[in-house]
Order: sequence, then C-alpha cells, then structure tokens
Amino acid sequence: MSGPSTALDEAFERLAASGFELPNGFVNHGPMACEALAALGCDDEVDLWARRFARSGGIPVEPEVPANFEWREALGDGRRLPEWIGYFERMIADDGWNPVVAEWVPLLLPGMAVVLFHGSIRAAHAVRAIDLADTEPRRAELARALGYWAARFEPGQRADETVLADDLRLAVSEVAADGARRFVARPDILRLHGVTGAMAVDLFVDHIPVPDAAAGLAQVRAEHAALYRGTGPAAGHGPVGVPPDELVRSAAKSGDPHEVKLVEACLRGLALTGDPVFAAAAETVTGLGSTPAGS
Repeated sequence: MSGPSTALDEAFERLAASGFELPNGFVNHGPMACEALAALGCDDEVDLWARRFARSGGIPVEPEVPANFEWREALGDGRRLPEWIGYFERMIADDGWNPVVAEWVPLLLPGMAVVLFHGSIRAAHAVRAIDLADTEPRRAELARALGYWAARFEPGQRADETVLADDLRLAVSEVAADGARRFVARPDILRLHGVTGAMAVDLFVDHIPVPDAAAGLAQVRAEHAALYRGTGPAAGHGPVGVPPDELVRSAAKSGDPHEVKLVEACLRGLALTGDPVFAAAAETVTGLGSTPAGS
C-alpha cells in the first residue's frame, strides 16, 4: 500500500456525482477501481479512471439526512438509498468512522454476496482508504459504500457455526485461494468475484470484533460453497513467473476494473499466504499467463 493519495480524494469527489449502477445494469466500479489503483501505487492512473467512470452514466444519488430513521425497516430497501447515505454520513461525523465500521460491517456481512459481492467489496475498499487517511472525501465514500450495501441488503447463505482461527486474515485468504484455483481453471466473472469477495473480508478483519470477523469467515465459506456448488475442485495451472510490477502495469493500462481489483487482491493474498495460485490468477486475468487446459 502506498502513502495517502490526494489523487484518490479527488477521484472520490468526482465519482460522488456518478450513479451507483450504470444504464446497462452493471455496478459502477469507479470508486473501487480507483482505490485499488492507489493501493497498487498507480496514482498517476487514478484521475483518468475517475473521469472515465464519472462519464459512464447512471442516476446520481444525493444524500438525505432522515429525521426519524428506523434502519430495520429500511434495510434492503433500495428506494431509501439517499437516506441510508445521509444516515451513515451523520453517524461518521458524530462518532467517527471506526465505531461505525465496527458496528455496521458485522450487521451487513450476512449479505456480503448481494449484487455479486459489490456492496461488501466497495465498503472494504472504502475502509482501507479511510484507514490510511481520514479525509472528508473518504468519509463520504465510506458513507456511500455502506449506504449502498445496506440499501441492497439481502441475507445470503446460511453460515455454519463460527470457529475462531488462529489467524483470521490468513484463514480468509486461504478461502480466497480456493476461489483463485477455480478461477484459474475456468476464468469467468462469477469465479473472479469469489476471490475479490473473500479478499474484501480480509480488509474488514482488523476493524471489527474478533467474533464478528470469525462469523465473516464462516459467511465467506458458505457463499463459496453455493457459488461453486456442483463444479468440484479444479487444479488449473501454476504461475509462469510474471513479475508483480508487470502485472500491475498491465492491469492499470487495461481499462478493466475487474482486472485491477483482482490483481490487487491476488497480490495481497500472495503476500499473506505465499500460495502461488494467487500469482496464477493475476496472470490469468491479465492474459500474461499460460492458458488453462480445456479452456
């Protein structure tokens, strides 16, 4: 992770005027991609990406500060997204971002897979950004990310009883590694999000109570079991040894936010576990690795 990026603050300000979902129905990946680029040290690319995604359409959402907000009634109600954003903006201003994350991420983790994990992924990128520098643009992005996750919330798979791992970040990364193996063997958008979704939880672990992080690990396992049901484990292929800086350059120039986010998540997973499957997944998504057999 590089130092605090003023380019990222400017990107968040620019992207705050863009929609959460694009006219084609896809999620606006701009804020997530820009944060991942900043984390990879690609500050000089952030503004270009932000400008492109700011022009991509979608309906802008202005926050509304609700007078009397019963969050249980509003949970999962997309029509109340403006209120959710205003609600989180006010809480972050009053209490600080750390307590809000510690309280709300555990409440939302049972819905981590909603909109193909994008609510949780966007919130995770926002948490990492504000942890590095507590600025107004990053507070606003955290409020928007949590608000979107809450407004789109749906309970996911039923998770098994939680078991505390000695190293929760390592345990989460090992689940992500299993997703990376499946992505390498059969690259597609669903399997890609099995990796980035799991590695989003990694970014939450140090900011929520330990029992809640363990519950998050159990939820990741449950979501992966459903995502990969019936496919069976697949070996795929190993990495060919593309240097990390080449993977980063390729992703940054790709124009593809999924490529950027997966490369960043895989390099983080590789650093945590040493599992070469993360390198293979990064090579696969950039097209710099070998081709899986049977693909």
